[in-house]
Amino acid sequence: MRKAFLSIGINLLLSLSSAESYAQKKILFVTSNQDFYGNTKITTSNHFGEIVVPYDAFTKAGYTVDFISPKGGAIPIGYINSSDSIQKKHLYDGWFMDKLGHTKKPTEIIAGNYLAIFYSGGGAAMYGVAEDKAIQKIAREIYNKNGVVSALCHGTAGIAFLKDENGNSLYRGRKITGYPDKFENKEMEYYKAFPFSIDKAIKNNDGNFVYAEKGGDGFYIVDGRFVTGQDPSSASKVANEIITILDTNFKDRNKTAEESDLTQITAVLSDYIEGTANGQPERLRKAFHQNFNLYTVAKDTLWIRSGEQYISNIKRGEKLNRIGRIVSIDIEKDAAIAKAEIVVPNSRTFTDYFLLLKYQGAWKIVHKSYSWQELPKAEKR
Repeated sequence: MRKAFLSIGINLLLSLSSAESYAQKKILFVTSNQDFYGNTKITTSNHFGEIVVPYDAFTKAGYTVDFISPKGGAIPIGYINSSDSIQKKHLYDGWFMDKLGHTKKPTEIIAGNYLAIFYSGGGAAMYGVAEDKAIQKIAREIYNKNGVVSALCHGTAGIAFLKDENGNSLYRGRKITGYPDKFENKEMEYYKAFPFSIDKAIKNNDGNFVYAEKGGDGFYIVDGRFVTGQDPSSASKVANEIITILDTNFKDRNKTAEESDLTQITAVLSDYIEGTANGQPERLRKAFHQNFNLYTVAKDTLWIRSGEQYISNIKRGEKLNRIGRIVSIDIEKDAAIAKAEIVVPNSRTFTDYFLLLKYQGAWKIVHKSYSWQELPKAEKR
């Protein structure tokens, strides 16, 4: 099962995770909190493209992505190309940017919930990540449960000291790539502030560091369950290789998750969207918890309606001109959040946020907050 579905004219774009440990389709991104190159005043950041390109590929393939950093919270981002369609899409996606503004701490992570760990790059990746024992432990646990360890460009610095339980290199004898010293400007202050050389650190940890002499040509390496890329040009290739490995290694386990909670939540949201559009109040009662409320702000005033008030406005058999699509679904055990977009042609676009809970074996919508925008006049003609 992939992320794109069609259901009675509704385009469902889904990202998910399930309650079952290691049946979850989750990938953990590692980022850095570093703002400057060492003790200099030269600013650094996480590479936005190296985050969003793999993120886009993973979510389209049905995987949920969480972000961590050594300290948690907001991380610096840079190297932004707003002319790139993928970067532009995520740069103006409040849902996504909120994730980067609230990265998790390593202590908040249950390693068994993730199938892969991915270290993104940018100069900031050289600091704070590699020596973090908690992050090392997470990576080790993911790898030991048949998961993938991956890194891109300077993100490879994050695995520089990665070892197994016995103190041996986790990637001993394996080919690893990353941004090589060959392409660094060694005379510049930023490089002199680096705590170590990626090339040498990987070699010192018994890895076989390799790279393409040309650079910028999409070079990457897959060696066992280690997937690494040399620079940003290999971002999509690295992501696709990870997806291939995970889809193979966890095919049967992921199937169970996709056919249970995801299917149920999709059906509940479809009951809401289609029940409203097609005049089917019985489907709305099926989707809503009896204490369900809707919340919005009108004229700077909080407006609250009960589910029954909403249903009372739906006339049986009366079809409304509404086009709906599910944008995302994020599941954690017995709780889920979802986002949907409803377009009323020549009128308004609604954005709905749902909270769903699972009890007595069934998912129900317990809360909806929403907002809307009037369509531009040009679209009303």
